[in-house]
Amino acid sequence: MKFYIEEIRYCGPDGRTDKYIDFDRFEITTEPTRTNMTGEVCLDGWLGMYDDVTRYAHGVYDSLAAADYAIQNLLSDEYRLDDEPSEFPDVLAVYRPGRLPPMSDETLGIWLQDVDVPADADNAALRRQAKDLASELEDMGVSVSVVRIWLCLESLRDDARAELED
Repeated sequence: MKFYIEEIRYCGPDGRTDKYIDFDRFEITTEPTRTNMTGEVCLDGWLGMYDDVTRYAHGVYDSLAAADYAIQNLLSDEYRLDDEPSEFPDVLAVYRPGRLPPMSDETLGIWLQDVDVPADADNAALRRQAKDLASELEDMGVSVSVVRIWLCLESLRDDARAELED
């Protein structure tokens, strides 16, 4: 039996929404990877794109262990293995990029509603607060960049300032 690696990535405009935030993945399958237009077997390279989803082949392997090792090399130490089995019987394992699952913009916005952001906070204070919040989220098991949090905090601060001016 041979094992194949397929990378599946969302490349559309809604990448940080709940539907697509954790969409990207690498799958180990027992079926050869095929191009989406002709259906030809393609073992390495671009397979095609459909509906804002692009697919790539990353080789054929003689053992599941060799395919696992190849994915670990592709993703270095920043990956996680899905706990739930795939809905497709030929998919044996699904790896997702990132040590922790990311948080969507919608979920981050909801989570930040309870965060106190003073109208007089300067950028340095917002950066410190963003770092603290990123650590707190990591402790909760999700990943959000400090920059994304900082931008949200700036927006909340600007809203607080606008309310004071009214």
